[in-house]
Amino acid sequence: TIPREYELVNIVLLGADEELTTDSFLRTDTMIIVSINTETGSVAMLSLPRDMFVYIPSGIMGRLNLAYGIGENIGWQPSGGFGLLRETIFYNFGINVHYYARVNFSQFETIVDTLGGVDIGVDCAYQDYYPVDDFDINKPTEENYYLRTLDIGYYTFNGFDALWYARTRRISDDFDRGRRQQQLLRAIWRKARDNGLITNLPALWGDLTDIVETNIPFDTMLGLL
Repeated sequence: TIPREYELVNIVLLGADEELTTDSFLRTDTMIIVSINTETGSVAMLSLPRDMFVYIPSGIMGRLNLAYGIGENIGWQPSGGFGLLRETIFYNFGINVHYYARVNFSQFETIVDTLGGVDIGVDCAYQDYYPVDDFDINKPTEENYYLRTLDIGYYTFNGFDALWYARTRRISDDFDRGRRQQQLLRAIWRKARDNGLITNLPALWGDLTDIVETNIPFDTMLGLL
């Protein structure tokens, strides 16, 4: 175990791809450990690259983003997919993760849209494929997308654009994508705080857990507010 000077609560935030795949296997392509220092009141984030090759304690070597899905498929005990991912993170990095929260693509979009969008400063241009306004599932793929350039600037992203910004890697890589995902999380936090949603969490907990899969107990979340 990595020695620590303060009392920490570690939560791994997971973004999963099951809405895009047809192989009945869930990959956690986004894995961000949020470490809350309960003594100093500070929070840090650590992005784990999805393609990092690690030992998965089910007995194999593999990409880190496979651990959760393997745990779900083999019924790992305790705690299924999260249980095996937790053991994998602990074995390879010495970090003890206590809780998790997981969303898929549409759930992430719902969170951002419910907030009324998020404000993001884009400090370098990105270019990737983007669906046309009259997207038609029956059209050929090349007619449904165009090559979009997102220039440097300040934007308010709706859920779809926030997801596009979080996922694009055509002229980027997973390290930069992790940076952008952390940027989006900070923007979501700011918007929720400014809208008064943080202090209203007890009343909103039921709605939130309809969108986000998590094992964080309600009383624990209240204590972390």
